[in-house]
Amino acid sequence: MKTAKRFGAVLAVVCMIVGCGVNPMLSIYDDDTRIASTLNTYNIMNCEQVQSDLHFMASVRKMEGMDTVWVFDAEEDTAVDITYRINVSSGKMKLVWIDPENEVSIIAECDSEMEDSVQETLHIKKGNNRIKIVAGENTQFDVDFTISHGGLKELG
Repeated sequence: MKTAKRFGAVLAVVCMIVGCGVNPMLSIYDDDTRIASTLNTYNIMNCEQVQSDLHFMASVRKMEGMDTVWVFDAEEDTAVDITYRINVSSGKMKLVWIDPENEVSIIAECDSEMEDSVQETLHIKKGNNRIKIVAGENTQFDVDFTISHGGLKELG
């Protein structure tokens, strides 16, 4: 009986130590199922951002995880123009589009500075569409994008 209690106590301590060292944000970056969820989960520090009309700019000192920054409930299939520029100082980040069927498409993925802005057209499907910023471990970045339809949401 004493051995069983001792084993239980040791197991509890080990679980606490291991659990405290695991950062759940780090497993999100490559997990499309979690990215496609309607939930946002992130650690973020020192985020300065500006939104006006359909223009979004943010400078983030540190982020891990994901957050929704754009939503569009399209009444029909439509083309949406997006122009973006990303500068990643450390870590890695990506802009992803989640369509109404929860399919995740990468708009841009970056671990350095982009030389020039990129303009592309997204062929949005009827229904709820979202764009999320997804950041890996200790990611510092600046992002600037303009989009032709939908609504912007605050990062963080």
